[in-house]
Amino acid sequence: MGMIFNQIPMFGYANAAEAAKDLKTSTPAKDQFAVPDWATPVAPWPLVNKNVTQSIEKILASPDVKSAMTYLKSDESQALKEAVLLSEIPAPPFTEDAKAKAYLELMKQAGIADARIDQEGNVVAVRKGSGTGPTIVVDAHIDTVFPVGTDIKVKVQDGIYYGPGLTDDTFSMATMLSMVRALNESKIQTLGDIIFLASVGEEGLGNLRGIKTFFGENKKIDAALMLEPFPPGMGGIISTASNRYEVTYQGPGGHSFAAFGLVPSAIHAMGGAIAKINQIQPPKYPRTVYNVGIVKGGTSVNTIAPDAVMEIDIRSDGAKELEQTSKRVLDIVNQSVVDENKRWGTDSLKVSIKQIGARAGGTTPADSIVVQSFLGATRANQSKEVMLIGASTNAGVPISMGIPTIVIPPGGRFTGFHTLNEAMDPKDAYKGAQIALTTILSLVGVKGIAEPLIPKLSK
Repeated sequence: MGMIFNQIPMFGYANAAEAAKDLKTSTPAKDQFAVPDWATPVAPWPLVNKNVTQSIEKILASPDVKSAMTYLKSDESQALKEAVLLSEIPAPPFTEDAKAKAYLELMKQAGIADARIDQEGNVVAVRKGSGTGPTIVVDAHIDTVFPVGTDIKVKVQDGIYYGPGLTDDTFSMATMLSMVRALNESKIQTLGDIIFLASVGEEGLGNLRGIKTFFGENKKIDAALMLEPFPPGMGGIISTASNRYEVTYQGPGGHSFAAFGLVPSAIHAMGGAIAKINQIQPPKYPRTVYNVGIVKGGTSVNTIAPDAVMEIDIRSDGAKELEQTSKRVLDIVNQSVVDENKRWGTDSLKVSIKQIGARAGGTTPADSIVVQSFLGATRANQSKEVMLIGASTNAGVPISMGIPTIVIPPGGRFTGFHTLNEAMDPKDAYKGAQIALTTILSLVGVKGIAEPLIPKLSK
């Protein structure tokens, strides 16, 4: 998920033995897929509007929709097979081409002829409605955090599927394929158009490039559903905004003995900055965090470092808090050069700051129709809502544009995001697909059954 939960930073390791070995201070949960204690809601579940409930009841009572729901259950093994196939294709940001091409072929096989790869590398598949309803986007991202060369072979043990990138976000891609097949096999005619989007560049320095390009070029979108490996019954309504910086220190350098006291050290200056950044106490609400994730530099152990580089990630659920924290961090960076130069009576050390990432943020109101539809679909499919949370995902782009947006689970249970122990329990994963499809149908409307819950605002 570019997905680093702000409320759920990580579900931990998939394997308890690995967790005990690598995180000796932590205590593995009894259920490795359980929602952690530190997962906290950002808004209460709203009451479901009567019109929403009635519309969903009509949709689920339709013989064609019943057929689609049955199909999703029978197609669960095929979806999992496709998830494994796609997951084993390397796809870090900027190298998603092979996975995108494989997915395009699968989408065409699923029955969507209007499918293509756009200029940014996104797979765009359009299932047309009757033309009288809204246009919604259903998105899952292609890329993963793991560099080429990582062992991404999926392994199965005791019914659990282990594979880096399988959960974040490849299984969501497979869920979209399953929903397309269910719609086509059941011959469901929607009133609105459904755009199934597999986007690139969601993770890391991909900087949401795929979703930014898509929404930059497609203005007539009425709602967006983002599929991410959330636990069943959990919805994302806050998109965590972030700023990312690359900070480069440069000085003359020198011999560690001969030049000591004559020239400043790039690494010492950077280390001082990191120490002071670590003293910042960010607000707990809106949740605001910082992290120095990469450091590098220096020439040798006996050389006063002429250069040093660090990459900093700052994120917050609040725009004001993000900018305030970013300013504090950058002020510390600039002051670290002043301090290091002053210490040695010189001005030879310099620093440059380059912004390498910016993720839009915002909030979908808890009583928004997209949230109402997801909650209504969850309850109507005999599942239990868990909580509404915030996360850093593709959702920030449409939310920042005022488009009703929610992040929803694709089905299954997940753990170990962004680690080599990423894992999935696929038991009853089809239920997630059923809830997702019910949500989609309620928003776009079904011909002869129910009008769209989301208005067609775009012209």
